[in-house]
This record gives sequence, structure tokens and C-alpha cells, in this order.
Amino acid sequence: MASDVQKVKPSRYIDGEFWELKDRLRKEIEDNDLFRQRFDITVDELRELTLKRAKFLLSLPQIRQQFADQLANKKGFISSSQAIGEVFSSVDMSVGVKMGVMAWLFGGAVMNLGSEQHVVKWFQPLKDLEFTGMFAMSEKGHGSNVRNILTEAHYDSNTQEFIITTPCEDAQKFYIGNALQGNYAAVFAQLIIGQESKGPHCFIVPIRDAEGNLYPGVSVTDMGLKEGLNGVDNGILHFTGARIPRENLLNRFADVSAEGVYTTSIPSHNARFNAMLAALVATRLALSNQATASMKVALEIAIRYAFKRVQFGPGEGPEVPIMHYQTHQLRLMPYLATCLAVTFANRYAADMLDDDFFHKRDLVDNRSIQALISGLKAYATWENLQCLQTCRECCGGMGYMSENRIAGLKQDCDVFVTFEGDNTVLYQQVVKELLAVFGQKLGDNRVLQTLSVLQQETAEYIKTSMFAVGTESVISASGMMKALSFREGRMLRKLAGRMLKKVGDGEEGFQAWNSCLHHTQALAKCHIQRVCLELFVAAVDRCPHQQEKDILNKFCLLYGTHALYTDRAWYLEHGYYTPANTKELRQQLLSLCAETCKHALFIVEAFHTPRISVHAPIAGVPSTKAPWAYYPEPGSENPLVAIDVDAIRRTTPLQSKL
Repeated sequence: MASDVQKVKPSRYIDGEFWELKDRLRKEIEDNDLFRQRFDITVDELRELTLKRAKFLLSLPQIRQQFADQLANKKGFISSSQAIGEVFSSVDMSVGVKMGVMAWLFGGAVMNLGSEQHVVKWFQPLKDLEFTGMFAMSEKGHGSNVRNILTEAHYDSNTQEFIITTPCEDAQKFYIGNALQGNYAAVFAQLIIGQESKGPHCFIVPIRDAEGNLYPGVSVTDMGLKEGLNGVDNGILHFTGARIPRENLLNRFADVSAEGVYTTSIPSHNARFNAMLAALVATRLALSNQATASMKVALEIAIRYAFKRVQFGPGEGPEVPIMHYQTHQLRLMPYLATCLAVTFANRYAADMLDDDFFHKRDLVDNRSIQALISGLKAYATWENLQCLQTCRECCGGMGYMSENRIAGLKQDCDVFVTFEGDNTVLYQQVVKELLAVFGQKLGDNRVLQTLSVLQQETAEYIKTSMFAVGTESVISASGMMKALSFREGRMLRKLAGRMLKKVGDGEEGFQAWNSCLHHTQALAKCHIQRVCLELFVAAVDRCPHQQEKDILNKFCLLYGTHALYTDRAWYLEHGYYTPANTKELRQQLLSLCAETCKHALFIVEAFHTPRISVHAPIAGVPSTKAPWAYYPEPGSENPLVAIDVDAIRRTTPLQSKL
């Protein structure tokens, strides 16, 4: 017998504002044999299947409308595109990435870096599937440091053409998705007028014609088999004097006249470069969203299996579901809470981007949203990998089987931690923005800066002394946000103080920063966790359904409790918590994991993931390839899976402080 909670059908609140759009796409996928999971085909066959799937999805009226909304700058198109990406990535991560490269990355470069003529020439035919694109930024010698890429674009005023050249091996464009099948590439190269470099700019370079023949001056090398995402054809682009018309320079921020005169609305090379990258920030948010989609699928598989798979039990009694065990709850429930937290944070960031794009604000001026998205991408993709590994372990040997999807998700998502920016570098970007905002409050005088930091540190110590902390429950949502804010502020002031001292003592800026990098990682993660918790609390408050609100609140408390308990050593070291406080956190962690476990099926049902996306036999999806792995849904006649969720409530020790 299931609990009363499990009998209530989830609302669409967790699935988000665009649940109707997502459901229409899910229906298209669920009813199409093209999307049946395949584990028995070659890499070439997988690439061809991925291309067919991507082209089918791009041809759907919902996606064509999405392109139209983007062209019209309709408010909400970024949020809706994130919803679309979640659906596609949940069914096939290669398709999600492939479509992101050939439509959103290439198309986004045209829309955000080009002018109206470029939109007419490149974006409109793209939405009509007349060709597909690719995005060529990373090089063999330069990944995160795009400012110093080596590919060159020399202007020839005699022919009014740019000559795209790969001057050395390190300048080869590496890991370019859709390289073996795409027609055009958005290529980032150093724009050179005469002998002077104007910095990186973006150019549209023809790669191959409609028949698949490479254009002169272009060579492509297949990078071959990868750990995952083998449906995506990654290749190396090498240019030997490929000529393109002057008009192929995406000229939103700078242009070159027929005579070779360079003009720009942003004279500073650094500022112009930052503006170009800022315009592409939505693609980074897409990765955070794709990572969350992966977590949802894996958690649903692991949780459904855990309610069906039985092991051991009391005395001579029947065996019990593995979800009954406290250790299992402690492993899975915090990740389910994290998945929800990041989901709401992703939606908030998408809303902020939608507002900026709709009002045509230059994103380079909104450094806070850039920092948030960089941090979310790093946090979500790292949490996703740890979640996938835990889900695999929680499913034992069954989780190791390809048929049960988790292994494939792990392989596909591994690259996300370095894709679209190495996570370690992205966390540094977050901290640089925090320091910049902090520095604006201090002024330019270094002595006064140092004194100000010391004064703030003293004031904060008084406000957060053991007596002050004791006035508010450490296990309440407000107490948790206060603790995370304390840690973030303390680490930020300490970092600023260290940097001021090092530079004041004559240490070179780069070396001073390099010696503090370990500090930046902890600070950035704490900042993102604090933001995620605040947005989770806000999402709980907005929930219109009381029962669902109560359930979400438990997961919200679990998210904060787990974050603080994991870093309890820091809080003890800095005198913020007493040993009694951390014991209280531990008791709440155990209680909330047991309590949220009773609602786990409710939450995964609220994700509304199609069975074709879940696929796994251990999650109750029949399979002709692995019938031996099938575990029917709870409540079937199979005595092994007729799970009484109420039994977990009755027999699992719960704490009273919830």
C-alpha cells in the first residue's frame, strides 16, 4: 500500500512554466521509434542516427516557433529554449549537444554578434534546415584563454576578403562539434589589418557544400571515439588560406570597410572581447540545464529501483526494499534536493537573461548574471557527475549495464565539467566578480581599503558571535541562509585582505592571485550554494499547492542542511558553530533524508520524464533486450515489488525537529 502522499498526482509546478511545450515535445518523442535507445550500433551509425534525430526535432513546429520567437526577440525565448533543451537532453544527450552546437551555438553567434543582414543570410536559412552550423572557438593550444587564440583572419583590401589561416599546430580548432557533417562554422580568429591585430572576432566560414565537399583551404580531421557523446561528430578544423567575403565578419561590435578601415563602438580590445563573450552566456546556462536533466533521469532510475529491489530484513521476516535503509536515503536524497535547487536557480537565471535580451541590454554590463551563470554551470555539472556515480553505485551491478542508462549518462556528461569553460576557471570568474563588487565599496586608497576590511571583519565577528548565532535556530531556513552568508562574507573579506597584503608587500598581481586560487574555489561554491538556497526558499514560497509546498520545503531544508553539515569543519574552526550545533545539523540531516524519502517517488513523477527517456528496465520500463533486468512498478502482483511506503515511515527512526 502506498502512502497518501504517493496517491496525489503532482502538479506542473516542478516541471515549470513551459510544461505544455515540454509535454508536446515529449509526445513527439515518445511516439517515434527513431528515439528508441540503441546500444548495438557503430560510431558512424550512431552519428547518423543523432543527425536524423536532431533534424527531426528541428523540423517540429514547436522548434520552428522557437526560432521565430528568437528572431522577434519575444520575451521568454531563453527560458523556453532551456525547457526544450531539458527534454531533448533527457532522451539523448548527444542530440541535446548536437542541436546546441548546430543551431543554438552557431545561431546564437549570428544573432548576438552579427547585424540584421547576417540574421537574414544565416539564421533564417538555418531555421529552415537549409544547412547546419558549428562553433569553432577552442584551439589545441587555447581553450579557456580565448583572448589569446592563434587562428588569424587577414584582410585583403584588393579582393575585399578575409583570409582565414591556421598558422601553427596549436592554432587548430579542436573538439568542434558537427565538424564531420556541418556546412558552416562560426570561427573565432585574430582580426589582422596590415600587421596589426585587433583582437578576436567571429567570422562565418563555409566548410562544405550541400553535397558534403570541403571548400578550398579547409581540412577536417575526425577526432574519433570519445568517452561519451559519440553521437556528436567532433573534429579538428585546419585553415590554409580559406577566403571569405568581407561581409562574413559578424560586425555587431566592430567592422572593416572595403578599404580596410577598422571601426568599432568599443575601442578597448579587452572590453570588446568581453562584450562578445557576454553575448554568448546563454549557451553556458544551457549546460547547467542539461546537467540537471541528466540528474533527473538518473535519480528517477535509482529511486524507482530502490523502492523495488529488496535486500535482507529483520530476523526471519521478509526482505525489505533497499530504500528502507538509512545509508541509501543518505546517498540519494541530498542529490534529489540539489537537483531541485539547481532547477529553480537555472530558471531564475534564464528569467534574468530573458529580461536583458528583451530590453536589449548589453550583457557585458551585467557582470553579476555572468558570474551567476558561470558558477551555476560549474556547480551543476560537478554535482551531476557525483550524483551519477552515486546512482550507479546505489543500483549495484544493474547500474553498470548500458541498458539501464546511468553508465551512458556518466560517459556523456563527464566532458561538461570542461566544456564551455573549465569549471575551476569559471569559479575564478565568480570570485573576480565578487571581489570587484566588494572593491567598489572600499575605494582606491590601499591603506583605507585594508582598514575597511579589518573593520568589517570585526563588525561581522560581533554580529555572528556564538551568542548572536544562538538567537536563531541553526536548522531553520533563515538560520541556514545566515550561516552561508557568514561563510561567504568571511571568505571574501579574507581573500581581499590577503590580496591587499600580498600586493602591498610588492608581490606581482598574477602570483598573488595564483597563491590564493584554493581560496577562490571554496568561496565560489559557497556563493552558489547560498544563492541556490535563497532561490529554493523563494520557489517554495511561490508554490500554489499546499501539499506540494510542504514537500518542497522539506527538500529545501535538506539541501541547506546537507550543504552546511558537509562543511561543518569550517564552521567549527571559525567558531560559528558549536559541537552541539553540528550534532543538531546531523540529526536533522538523518531525519530529513528519511522524511523526504517518503516523497521521492512523488518528486520524480513531477519531473514528467517520458518512459522512453528513462528507458531502464530496473525503473520498470520493459525491454526486449534485457528482460531479466525488468522490475515492475510498485503495487504489481509481484511480491518482490509490492512496496509499502508507509512501512518506511513506521520503521525508520525520525527526529522530531523538522
